[in-house]
Amino acid sequence: MPTFTEKSAVEDYIIEKLVEEGWRFVPAQALERESLAEPLLERSLASALRRINGEKLTEGDINRILVELKSLPASIHGTRQFLRFFRRGVGIKLEKSRELMLARLVDLEDIAKNEFVVSRQVSFEGAAERIRADLVLYVNGMPLVLIECKNPADASVSWRDAYRQVKEYESTVPELFKYVQFSIAAEQEARYFPNVREADEVSIYRWRAGELDELEATLEMLRRRTLLDILANFTFVREERGRITKVLPRYMQYEAANMIYERVLRNLRGEDQRNHGLVWHWQGSGKTLTMIFAALKLYRHRSLENPTIFFVVDRVELQEQLRQEFSALDVEIKPEVIDSIAKLREVLSHDSGRGKRGIFITLIHKFQPKELEELARELEAQGLGETIATRKNVIAFIDEGHRTQYGLLASQMKNILRNAFFFAFTGTPISKKGRDTFLEFAYPDKGELYLHKYFVLDSLKDGFTLPIVFQTRMESDIVLRKNLLRAFLEYEEEEIPEELKEEVEKKISRKLDKIKVVLSNPRRIKRVASDIAEHFLREVDGKFKAMVVAVNRASCVHYKRELDTLLPKGYVEVVMTYNRVEKEKIISDYLKELRERFPGKDVGEIKEEIVEKFKNGKLPKILVVTDMLLTGFDAPVLQVMYLDKPLKGHRLLQSVARTNRPYRSVKEAGLIIDYVGILAEFEKALEDYEKQDVEGVLISIDEKAQEFVTLLGDTEEIFQGIDKGKDDRATLMSAVKLLAKDEKKAKLFLKNYRKLRNLFEFLGSHPVKAQHASRFGWLTQVYIAYSRYAKRRDPSEEAEYPEQEPKALVVREKVEEYYPKTLEAIHRSIEVDRIKEEFPILRLDEDYLEKLSKAYGDAEAKIYDMIFTLNRYVLVDKASNPVYEPIAERVERIIKKWKQRKLAIEEAYSQLEKEVKNLIELEERKKRLKLSEHEYLMLVVLEERLSKAEELIQDVKGFVQQLVEKGKLFQGWSRKSTTKKEVGRELMRFLRRFKDKLSFEDRKEIHEKIMQGFEELD
Repeated sequence: MPTFTEKSAVEDYIIEKLVEEGWRFVPAQALERESLAEPLLERSLASALRRINGEKLTEGDINRILVELKSLPASIHGTRQFLRFFRRGVGIKLEKSRELMLARLVDLEDIAKNEFVVSRQVSFEGAAERIRADLVLYVNGMPLVLIECKNPADASVSWRDAYRQVKEYESTVPELFKYVQFSIAAEQEARYFPNVREADEVSIYRWRAGELDELEATLEMLRRRTLLDILANFTFVREERGRITKVLPRYMQYEAANMIYERVLRNLRGEDQRNHGLVWHWQGSGKTLTMIFAALKLYRHRSLENPTIFFVVDRVELQEQLRQEFSALDVEIKPEVIDSIAKLREVLSHDSGRGKRGIFITLIHKFQPKELEELARELEAQGLGETIATRKNVIAFIDEGHRTQYGLLASQMKNILRNAFFFAFTGTPISKKGRDTFLEFAYPDKGELYLHKYFVLDSLKDGFTLPIVFQTRMESDIVLRKNLLRAFLEYEEEEIPEELKEEVEKKISRKLDKIKVVLSNPRRIKRVASDIAEHFLREVDGKFKAMVVAVNRASCVHYKRELDTLLPKGYVEVVMTYNRVEKEKIISDYLKELRERFPGKDVGEIKEEIVEKFKNGKLPKILVVTDMLLTGFDAPVLQVMYLDKPLKGHRLLQSVARTNRPYRSVKEAGLIIDYVGILAEFEKALEDYEKQDVEGVLISIDEKAQEFVTLLGDTEEIFQGIDKGKDDRATLMSAVKLLAKDEKKAKLFLKNYRKLRNLFEFLGSHPVKAQHASRFGWLTQVYIAYSRYAKRRDPSEEAEYPEQEPKALVVREKVEEYYPKTLEAIHRSIEVDRIKEEFPILRLDEDYLEKLSKAYGDAEAKIYDMIFTLNRYVLVDKASNPVYEPIAERVERIIKKWKQRKLAIEEAYSQLEKEVKNLIELEERKKRLKLSEHEYLMLVVLEERLSKAEELIQDVKGFVQQLVEKGKLFQGWSRKSTTKKEVGRELMRFLRRFKDKLSFEDRKEIHEKIMQGFEELD
């Protein structure tokens, strides 16, 4: 039951912790602001500019910098420019000397030169409305972080409500959010997210820090040095194909990038001889961005003196994806792609062998020994002269380091870049046979296997990736016979460059050829395609998308042909490579059709368009692939992979991980439908890895079903003593009351039920659902009843993922879209209309008490309803208003006594009923008297000490109207110190007329209360 402690439980705690970390608390009223419409604290910023940049800046220079900032557009384009200013400074021609200068807004090295201020309940004015943010963090007068808090003791609200509130703020006061770079939604749990007005949805993250709870861990982000680091080196606007968002770091990205950064700097300072490092971050955890963060931060550092940074990948696809990721980010330097051996030689030999400076992306295959032998000899002949081989400010980031770093290519690279820093990244574990990776990039003799690691279970715990579930289909006559499967699993396939793959594959053993013959049989493909179509239409369509992995390119076309006959037009597309001259007729014919469907576009452009539409359009819904998109492809909407190609080891891990990206909060897991039988032998398929390293990578559908049953039991345990075989009103009310009494149980129930609903949808036609349908149905009825009773909203009208939706109807459509099987089960087995009738959503109006008596017979049910009603509709928003403050305080005391069993049910009900009547009467009286908010506030405060009288009403009306006529109650008046003093003086003069009835101390107290109330209304 809520006790209205958002302020004490969350706001006070955050402020206390920030003050301990060196922030200074300043009440909102004491912030030196020009107006509510201006987010900057201009005086603070001006002082910081003088302090950081020295005496060069004149008042005119400072004013021009302020104008430059204030004139930035209130859009993502303004945010982009502000971040550039934040990192590098504002370019200005000095008024006195006329020299050009970058005036720094913050000092990123000496943080003591910056001013860090936290304020609470800060109002900001938009064009039509005003908002009041719970907490705002200012650095040098610039609002950079906003924190919206919710009461952790109130089960009817959560961080999601805070998130939605901030998304509304972005639209209401856009001027604020060109400066505010990210916000935090906080209660017992806490999330952070970038502020992007243009995006309805943004990524939402959790910060971790050791054993700290979520709120404490999130506050670690707000340590002064950490916050400046995040904003300067890890926050970027991202724009790709017209879609705009903002990149923030995940905590493991921040940790790993800074460990790389520190290793390089410590080595250059002579403090540490180590110049390598191995980073393992599970697929989907964002290792590409981690590399980019580290590279950019190092590139900017003065001690590296214009370095050379290489990104080395082993696939053309990854090279292009890395280039696109860099291109999408608003960064000061774009990488140069080394697209030939000649280009690589040119980069390495530039500047008399010193090497070209900048950031470069290259394939490992460009380091051909024969081609670069002469260059290596030339560099060696330089003797004592500086070359690319002897320079220390050369850094190489190796993607998938355990796959390509032991042959001649890697040897040649390390010979030429022999003095460079090498950091290897992998998204899969290191195989047992490849343990020499540790010798190449780590320091096992010093106890360091990984510079940084982020394993599968870490990622699942944080929700950055989802579990991957497998199910073998059509086992008897479709999957491979065991002798062929074992032959594949025992076959040691080496890594083959894309351009050589087809030539090498011709030499594969006869048994492996038999596998292809079996899997590419058109009759078999026809049967599998029929099963795929049936499963997709029944379980996936309308919610998520899918991928079919075929054994070879011809099979891709066969699958496309078959699926086109079974699915609506446009559902299926093929993404694969094509040769200049295609020898197989089925492929050449398909390529001709493809070009006719996409006239004027080459194969690369066609592929890009198909992939883009798959990620962000309605069609296609299924991609058929064989090799392409099995690594590095990131599409959260992809949930199901129909696997009809034998894979093992890191290829298997990389491929199935395409499905593990979260999608809003409705995607429960990635699903692999296995038509080969490989996953039934997945322990053998992954035997090259240490068991603990692949723990949690793949689980069977039956394990997921057991998770549903276990969670069902755990959730039922919440309702011990309640007969779950009954669903009459009395039983459901007992369950609802239990949740209303215990906030922890209520939050656990809501969390568990949403998880159960996701699982129920995910399990599709699994028999476990039928076995436990009645149990899930009973919990669903409790969920509906509690949502209507306590949360004051119909669950069919709530968004189950943090997305800003303009209308409940739209949200309802989303629920129907993502939970069709749940809704079907509910409406088949539950009388939803009966529950709605028995648990009405009561609104607070003049008929509230009458409706309450009709709705609920017993006093305890009425008490809970009054508490939730008061909390939802009045006290949370108005408790600080002097008009409602006495009621809020009295209600809190009543609830506290009742919880401590110091009040009987009848007495608590009677007292709360009285307060509800007081509240209704307050609202009704204001309407009857036709008073403004200012007039009514002032009247209520005075009537606490003076008797009610018509004369007092007229006096108050006259005083407030006089202030308005004198132009002293305009919007933003309380931010003008002169006006504020004038209003205060006028009010004190007014109160003197009551000196016979009120002492000086009384008048002083009333004066303070009215002024505070007036400021709240401003």
